Amino acid sequence: MSVLHRHHLDGRHGPGLGYIADDLVVALSPTDHRLLHLLLDDLGLRWPTADESVLLHRARRQAVTFGWAADGGCALTFDPNAARAVQALWLDVVEALEGS
Repeated sequence: MSVLHRHHLDGRHGPGLGYIADDLVVALSPTDHRLLHLLLDDLGLRWPTADESVLLHRARRQAVTFGWAADGGCALTFDPNAARAVQALWLDVVEALEGS
């Protein structure tokens, strides 16, 4: 049995930089982790681009990840810290939308 990988839903701030949300992780098989990263790379979602807000990047990357999981029948499980990190992100999204 292979060891599960910790996939950081929001990724990193940039090449060689820290994770955007260190606690926002889900467990994936090594194969699923590799396949998801290939998809994210193909879509240009490895890290935020210079002209993209980090908040928008995070929302896009999560939407793609959730769709990928649904299409593949892959359940994503959040521990309490990851669930709080998802909550914090979406409260930031709501605040940004209210301010626009």
